[in-house]
Amino acid sequence: MNQPGTTPLAIVIPAYKTKFLREALQSIADQTDKNFQLYVGDDCSPEPVAEIVREFAGRLPLRYHRFENNLGGRSLVQQFERCCRLTTEPWVWIFSDDDVMDAGCVAAFLAELKNTSASHDLYRFNTVWVNSTSGKSLVSPLHPQNESGADFLLARLRGGRNSTLQELIFSRAAWEAVGGMPDFPLGWAADDALVAKLGRQRPIRTIAGARVNWRLSDVNLTNEQTTGSVRIKIRVSLCFLRWVSDFFKSHHPARLAEAKLSIEHKLLHELANCWIFLDRPTCREVDALGVDVLGHRRGWGWWKGLQLNARLALIKILLRLKIPCEKFFA
Repeated sequence: MNQPGTTPLAIVIPAYKTKFLREALQSIADQTDKNFQLYVGDDCSPEPVAEIVREFAGRLPLRYHRFENNLGGRSLVQQFERCCRLTTEPWVWIFSDDDVMDAGCVAAFLAELKNTSASHDLYRFNTVWVNSTSGKSLVSPLHPQNESGADFLLARLRGGRNSTLQELIFSRAAWEAVGGMPDFPLGWAADDALVAKLGRQRPIRTIAGARVNWRLSDVNLTNEQTTGSVRIKIRVSLCFLRWVSDFFKSHHPARLAEAKLSIEHKLLHELANCWIFLDRPTCREVDALGVDVLGHRRGWGWWKGLQLNARLALIKILLRLKIPCEKFFA
């Protein structure tokens, strides 16, 4: 088996939930090229992470570490980072405890690394979204072969691209140089910020062929739709949009006007698809973003919040009266 530090690639699983962990580990065991080291960082889970990992001892170049305290409940980004600190390899792939990689992913990455003379700081796979039973639910739009961090951000804001942390393999040196991921609550959009930062100096390189199967299920944070989690995601999205504005101001000032249009497009799209009433603090933050970032007059965000809340109130009335909403929202 490989020894830590002797292979080019570290695959890192910050583990907590075990519902799909066995399937994730099996996909790694099925890799046609095992020139990697696997690290499992158990976030003090109450579930039997160690028991499942032991099933793969001898089948994988594997190191398991159980942390004494749960960190992911407070900061997913900090949990990711402490798992990365278990590694010493020059390339790092933060995977997950519920996703699946095609059997040729490692081989495809190593071949692309050689073909490009490791001239990129970030490599990525295209993805397929799967459901709880591993059935295909969506084939994501293909990434360009080469793309700048700025172009990636604009594509994400306009809704033309999906992206996940689990599809990314990054240079340890570059990751350390840019300071890792911003510590957004729930880790929401932190991976998008990381892509932008790592794609600033050198283009992001897409690996053709093999794909990552990203799971959208009942245990997935993206699919969590409680009122509290949705409210947090909205407010974190506002923080991310401010971060995007600052990114363009600092690194691409000539494209700031273009970025502002994309930021407003993203904000209005999120509000149009929001199903919870906006409270006063959130409306205040929307208004501040509109003034500080988008250049609108004060009150713009309050008006947008009022429009959303009025729409939701009307929908509740229509549902109670059993009147089809489509008549009012064509």
